[in-house]
Amino acid sequence: MNVGEWPTRWANLYPDEPYVKCGDVWYSKREFCNRVNQLAHALQGKGVRKGDRVAGLLANGNEFLEILFACSKLGAIMVPLNFRLAAPELEYILGDCEPKLLFYSPEFLLMVDLLREKVEGIQDFISERPGGKEGDLEYASWIAGFPVDEPELDEEVTLEDPQFIMYTSGTTGRPKGAVLVHGNTQWNGINAIILYGFTKSDVGLTSAPLFHIGGLSASATPNLYVGAKLVIQRFFNPSETLKLIETERVNTMFGIPVMFQMMAMAPEFAETDFSSVRFFIAGGAPCPKALIETYLEKGVVFNQGYGLTETAPAVSALRSEEAEKKLGSAGKPLFHVDVAIVDDDDQILPPGQMGEVVVKGPNVFKEYWRLPEETAKAKKGGWFHTGDMGYIDEEGYLWLVDRKKDMYISGGENVYPAEVEDVIFKMEGVADVGVIGIPDEKWGEVGMAIVVPKPGVTLSEEEVIDFCKGKLAKYKIPKKVVFAESLPRTATGKILKKELRTTYVTGTGG
Repeated sequence: MNVGEWPTRWANLYPDEPYVKCGDVWYSKREFCNRVNQLAHALQGKGVRKGDRVAGLLANGNEFLEILFACSKLGAIMVPLNFRLAAPELEYILGDCEPKLLFYSPEFLLMVDLLREKVEGIQDFISERPGGKEGDLEYASWIAGFPVDEPELDEEVTLEDPQFIMYTSGTTGRPKGAVLVHGNTQWNGINAIILYGFTKSDVGLTSAPLFHIGGLSASATPNLYVGAKLVIQRFFNPSETLKLIETERVNTMFGIPVMFQMMAMAPEFAETDFSSVRFFIAGGAPCPKALIETYLEKGVVFNQGYGLTETAPAVSALRSEEAEKKLGSAGKPLFHVDVAIVDDDDQILPPGQMGEVVVKGPNVFKEYWRLPEETAKAKKGGWFHTGDMGYIDEEGYLWLVDRKKDMYISGGENVYPAEVEDVIFKMEGVADVGVIGIPDEKWGEVGMAIVVPKPGVTLSEEEVIDFCKGKLAKYKIPKKVVFAESLPRTATGKILKKELRTTYVTGTGG
């Protein structure tokens, strides 16, 4: 059974049970399956076959999941696109994965119009809801005439076949497409059921964006796998999220800490009824103790986790009953995941010694799209090398001491300085630049650019920030710019980011 068959199995078992809700509409298991099948037939009519890519620049919605499952059923590969990216970033990704079709939400029509002028090879643009460009297909009316029976396949689709490609920012400044197979998604669902005890009686809320591995695979797919009810919020809004928790009697929700912080700051928080909530799942960054305590006062506990796009995503978790005792830990490995700490020679280290975190298991991705050397490097010795530094204590808990060498996380989004530096370098008058993450109360971290102007040139913070607009996603644009006469570098010319952090984060300079 591949992931595309999940809706079919549930429709055959319990056809009338509610399955997915978006807006005011509940779709039963049978209705959702029928829509997936209609879309699968429509995709076949457009010549989509096993291995073809189908991209989606989409807000959250039942349509997003229907596209995922229809592609999965046919063996096509969905490519979810981060709608926060700038046009050049999306242009690169589309050129790299070469999709046959592009689904888009009408909210992103201006971006799509920019892309359709620059990206070749996309046969059709399909608006996921009314309001798209005249002449583009409109999703609901397009699939309406197709049959609801199961599509006939030219080739079998197995758990070893690619299911979707999720692009992550690359350390070289270019995004890399992590290829996740059906088995990765299914084993992640199994791990989630073992850890969290999901059942078909649960009501899960998906508020985090589905284009992210957290929103998709720490929230939506585990609930759909177990046959639970899934409520989808189109865009995260803290006040609306609180209302949905109360009115839909939500049991679980995944979010990054800043989302829960924004909910706690909303005026409705004090009066919200959280009695239905079993727990919230927090990922993307450590959950501050003060935030945990705020929710504990409302009777809500957190399960915190560590994961990556390449691990589909869950690697380890800190259960709610351990949250205070092991505050700051990434928890223990999930049941079907092996985690180890290795030295520079890839030798496994004993408890308490710091090294690189490596992961093995059926949740680990297949490859980086069209990057065999990067794949071999990341998966050498049969382990996925995360690039994160940490140790495992005597009780088996994982502690992350430092993240990937230069990466920082802003509002749950990974930001690689090389990508930002590449843009700022193109600015006239810039001789050198280094970017680091600095602490931020709201977003966890934000970017700081340390800029060396060319001789005789005077630049302002505002000018540098304005230059980045439209070239980078908003969360990647530095929030602070400082100027220096030079940057510390190694003998081989690499910027010493550790020294920059010492100078500008710990306050010994800048």
